[in-house]
Amino acid sequence: LHSISLCINTMMAASPPCSTTVSPHDDRRRRALLSWRLDVTSSTAVILLLFCWLSDMNQQSKPKSAAEDDDSLLLSKSFLKNGFCLAPHLFDNTHFSCASFDFLCAFVCILAIFVGNVIPDNNRSNNNEKQKKSMILPGSAIYFLAHSYGHYTFSSVNIGNGNETIKTNTMKDTIILAFILSIGPLEAASTLIKSNKLSPPNAYIMAAAMLSTLVWIYHTSLQSNPSYALLYINISIILSISLPKLLFVGCTSQQDVMLRSNEVILPKLMSGLFVMAVIVCEPFFCDVFFARIGGHFLFDFSLALDVVMAVVLEGSKRSDCGVDNDDVDVEVEEMKKVKAS
Repeated sequence: LHSISLCINTMMAASPPCSTTVSPHDDRRRRALLSWRLDVTSSTAVILLLFCWLSDMNQQSKPKSAAEDDDSLLLSKSFLKNGFCLAPHLFDNTHFSCASFDFLCAFVCILAIFVGNVIPDNNRSNNNEKQKKSMILPGSAIYFLAHSYGHYTFSSVNIGNGNETIKTNTMKDTIILAFILSIGPLEAASTLIKSNKLSPPNAYIMAAAMLSTLVWIYHTSLQSNPSYALLYINISIILSISLPKLLFVGCTSQQDVMLRSNEVILPKLMSGLFVMAVIVCEPFFCDVFFARIGGHFLFDFSLALDVVMAVVLEGSKRSDCGVDNDDVDVEVEEMKKVKAS
């Protein structure tokens, strides 16, 4: 809670009224500090979630006489039973509703790719920027399709009592799992490359090793209980993204400030916080209130909102107070001169 309050205070400081004169350098340092504190918050929250999950699984593995008191469980009972926060009073089949929504999101992403390729955008003269922007939609489309497939698989079974009927050891399921899990290691590799901590070949070798380890852990520990796959995926991706940034990218040096500040844009920041809040609330507060307001469907909705924010704001380098891109370019050139000298 203290980390969250620090993030909110820094967010307010990083977004002063546009009438206030703030130098580009100070604005970037505030944004970099906010980015660092968000990584601290994300890592802390997910490590806490991981600890509670492992503790409850250990409690449930005990003999029935020793585990009769379900009040000792840290996560919601229905979430531990189903692996998801279902909302039966809102949806006849929560998984099927999520699968349909994810498939619709994938279709919209594919349609947007088609429209973007057919209709030229005269406002985008930078080919590199256009190529960078186009990578979000294909990745999101494949992710939503994989997510939809997972929900569709669960929609036809009683996941609370019939986990043994779900087979996840096929090559197809392993490829889908590996693709989704690769989001974290690839983002970690990108962070290490941008921060000049590793060369591209070494960074992607590290990402491949991380991905292999994550897939191996799942198959050795969770293959018999695939209803926990989504929780494992969320924890793995968030830790894979936030921990490398937290360990190797600070918020004081000029290079780290530039790297962090360019990634902090308020609408995208808020959508990311929404995703993080849903990930934490679903397992902890499913029985308290989360199931009544949508359950796991809120998670899928938060992902779609985050993708929309990423697409709309990709390539935008302007700060909330109208800092010109030229200021950023000048500082980048200065950094290159210093590094060359």
